[in-house]
Amino acid sequence: MEEFRNQENILLIFQKIIEQESKTSTYKFALLRAVIDIITAQSPHIEERPDHFAIPVLLISDKWIFYYWDLIGENYDQIHSGRTLAFEEQFREIQNSFQSYWDFHQEFQKAKYSEGFKHLFISLAKSLNETILKNPVKYIGSSMGKGYYSLFQLEAGKAIRSNNLAGYLDLLQSSPKILLEKSYFDGIKVYGGLLSGSNSIIMNWVDFMQKQTNKKQPNSNEKETKANEPLAVYTRRSPLELLLQTASIERQTASIRNFWSQKMKNGHSVFCTWSGEPIKKIEDLAIDHAIPFSVLFNNDYWNLVPAKNNVNSKKSDKILSKQQLSNSKSRLISIWNEYQSTSELAPIFLSQCQISLTKEAEISLEKIFDKFFKINEGFVELRGMESWNA
Repeated sequence: MEEFRNQENILLIFQKIIEQESKTSTYKFALLRAVIDIITAQSPHIEERPDHFAIPVLLISDKWIFYYWDLIGENYDQIHSGRTLAFEEQFREIQNSFQSYWDFHQEFQKAKYSEGFKHLFISLAKSLNETILKNPVKYIGSSMGKGYYSLFQLEAGKAIRSNNLAGYLDLLQSSPKILLEKSYFDGIKVYGGLLSGSNSIIMNWVDFMQKQTNKKQPNSNEKETKANEPLAVYTRRSPLELLLQTASIERQTASIRNFWSQKMKNGHSVFCTWSGEPIKKIEDLAIDHAIPFSVLFNNDYWNLVPAKNNVNSKKSDKILSKQQLSNSKSRLISIWNEYQSTSELAPIFLSQCQISLTKEAEISLEKIFDKFFKINEGFVELRGMESWNA
């Protein structure tokens, strides 16, 4: 009972932060949403301390790129008084180089960057890290009456020179960390879905943007296209649609779809991951997000598996049951082994596993399954989401 009361108190603290603390930008919303998403996904890069959990700031920066990509592209104000975000210039420069967020994401999370993007990626990551540490990490939690760094504290670490950074995993290894008390961490595990849902962080974020829009006076002399807008074409979708990432979001599954389609064309048997039935026609092949995209926002190869269209439709956005995962374990491991053994997929698959599932350099598919099982079950146990059997 005492533990329940403590968790209720923590929920009230977070609600007060979201709804009542002063905000001059959307940084606080983005920070809290990122931390919730990282804890919910059970990142292997979260480290336990005696009284805290340590979260690499780069993981938060990575989430910010995801959240802000379309909002900046559509020119929605994220800071008051017509100012620009601290990292916006670098952000737009990178947007000019990619057709979509998912194209960028695949390059950004590589273990080794091409020389053409290395400077841009490292510069953006450092700018985001610095913005997060100097702004929302410092000020969030002011309503708790403890001054600066009330909710998060900084953990000292050694910086690594840029010329020693080859790619994402090096950035992650050298990332500064923020500390979150274990009681707050446990509260987020239980209530994170509620806090990040449509009634709290996201709706307050939308409300902030709407207020900035209302403050603007129409200017008939303003050019239709601004000089600093990215080259990509945007159609001014609603901010709620962009933040919730509804059906319009581009789900980059083409590489995996092509992989399984080609195997079928070459006469290889391909089976539905969930029912075990053979997929006999390419038209009947669906690429399923094993853990639904709508809850994890993850397009990593380990989360993309072949399924029959009718099975995929029945599964929809439900979470796999323990029994379903047990029944499908051998097929999942076989699928991951295919990705790991295919030259064009293996480097990306390995990198994605090391970012999302394990810190180990050598990938054990059994251990990958155990972590996958744990993340999947978290949505049932902590979020109360509906589980599904084929």
